[in-house]
Amino acid sequence: MNWYIKSLVLLLVTFMLSPSMASAAVDQFEVILWKAEAQVWESLDITISAVDKNGEIVTDYTWDILVFSESDSQAEFPTVLSENSYSFTTANEWSVKFENAVKFKNSWLQDLYVYDLNDENILWVAEVTITEKEVLKDVEISILSPENGVTLWKSNVTVSGTTQKNYQVRILLNNEQDYFTTSNGDGVFEKELEGLQEWANSIQAFILDADNQQIGESDKIDVKINSKSPDFKKLTINPTGEVETWSEITIELVSNTGLSDVQIILDDIITKLEEGKDWIYNGTTKAPGTAGEYPIDILLKDEFANETQERWVETLVVVPAPELEAGPEEEPKQDLEAAEEIIEEVIIPDELDLKVRDIKVTELKTKSILTWKELSDAESYNIYKKTGDNTVTLIESVQEARYEITITGEEIKYEDFAIKAVGKTSSWETIQWNLSEMTKVKTGPEMYILMILAAMMLSGWFFFVKWKAA
Repeated sequence: MNWYIKSLVLLLVTFMLSPSMASAAVDQFEVILWKAEAQVWESLDITISAVDKNGEIVTDYTWDILVFSESDSQAEFPTVLSENSYSFTTANEWSVKFENAVKFKNSWLQDLYVYDLNDENILWVAEVTITEKEVLKDVEISILSPENGVTLWKSNVTVSGTTQKNYQVRILLNNEQDYFTTSNGDGVFEKELEGLQEWANSIQAFILDADNQQIGESDKIDVKINSKSPDFKKLTINPTGEVETWSEITIELVSNTGLSDVQIILDDIITKLEEGKDWIYNGTTKAPGTAGEYPIDILLKDEFANETQERWVETLVVVPAPELEAGPEEEPKQDLEAAEEIIEEVIIPDELDLKVRDIKVTELKTKSILTWKELSDAESYNIYKKTGDNTVTLIESVQEARYEITITGEEIKYEDFAIKAVGKTSSWETIQWNLSEMTKVKTGPEMYILMILAAMMLSGWFFFVKWKAA
């Protein structure tokens, strides 16, 4: 009797675990293609669920299914369905979605069959209308940035434009280098291009279809790249050789065309040169009033803030001007003090007031502002910074009686600055006064020092009070 009961139980368990029993609750498959109509070669998503007679998902279906199209034998399936079969697992929760799962190659009403491999009576047929793919031609595409003919100061640029939404865009640089991107849901595309060549470049955009065929093109735009600093080529001084004090000299400099600022610095006097012919900049100045050898420095800037500085590119040799021949009558003698006064009048005429006075420093959070009394006889002011025990360096020439110095770094720092006023006499001789007194200007933050000093004073007062109380 016990043997009979055990055999009966074993038979029931085997029968219940058989595939036909495990799937007995499954009545059919629910297949969703997510679209009623699609175009040839358009990818469609598929969702397959095992359901019972009431349309409820069967929560224990873990068997194999067969997926195929009877109407389109050329239909293309993804790798997971490449063998036209799939095994359900508990991870699917008995409903699985395949994205971009099928592409029909032929137009018409196409079908998709899903079978249970263990029971051919459990199946489902889904249908979708496939139409011929629309052939697009001459689709509009345009480049919005950069603008045609613009000149840029770096060798990379971001190209942006508009076209059909969600399409692939090819950008061609200089007819040889390809970049690819995709337009977004608003039809906007953007791509950074690198390695543009110095000076002339061409950029054109193309829109591509699903077969990577060109279906539209933009106008070609030209972009110029000027990423190099100005190139100094030649400086010519006339007259050549030795020149006399206070004599007029002309200067010719050869560099890139179209520079925004070309300067020469001679004896701390800045002279701006103007472009005449392409590449050639001209200007005039006066030789210094004291004999000697003077270095000539140059400063070149373009409109993109590229800058070239060259020091001592030429040396100007200045000799004393010959003295006038004495007249027939002997000139009256003058004492040394009177002679010195005459010399002083020649160098700094009484008619000019070029003495810098009333220098003030205003310290702000991010900068220090240096101001002084404005002089009506001054055409400009040269700003100097102390760079050694006995040396100063010209850092800039300004037109107004004001100069701003940016406060940088974390270290507390004060530096010495001085000013020279520059003017011209009635005979157009350039004159500059002696350096003003040195003024200390803060060029680094001091908040930390103030806090430390305050803390030291407070702690000292605290210990002094405690000591007195004891």
